[in-house]
Amino acid sequence: MRTRVVYQSTTGNTKKVAEAIANAVGCTAEPVSAATINEPVDMLFLGAAVHGNDIDASVKKFIEGLDRALIKKVTVFSTGFEEHKDLAVGIMRNLVAQRGIAVTEKCYFCLGKFVLFNRHHPDTQDLTGAEEFARGVLAG
Repeated sequence: MRTRVVYQSTTGNTKKVAEAIANAVGCTAEPVSAATINEPVDMLFLGAAVHGNDIDASVKKFIEGLDRALIKKVTVFSTGFEEHKDLAVGIMRNLVAQRGIAVTEKCYFCLGKFVLFNRHHPDTQDLTGAEEFARGVLAG
């Protein structure tokens, strides 16, 4: 199965989760700014967090450029504050679906450190959870 992990991370939290997912599925995590998909992908794990009640414009641009003929399915993941969990995941899911690309029902979210909040996240348990989640998604 051809799998890719692409993420946008401002604070480093989503990057840590992306690297854990990539480790679990046997590929390299790629920042959205450097990722190009020009060959078929069976599963794309896509991650971003909410900043200012929206996801980063670079993630939106990346999704807009996805070719549905090349992407079989997308699974989204996010980090941040608990109250933003559904926001980031929902935005990414909707944008991917608008491109006509299948999106899995499963998603992964964990708390992310920001200034003095959620100080130890993502922690070892969060990253292990991300690895287990990714393996489970691929197992079906």
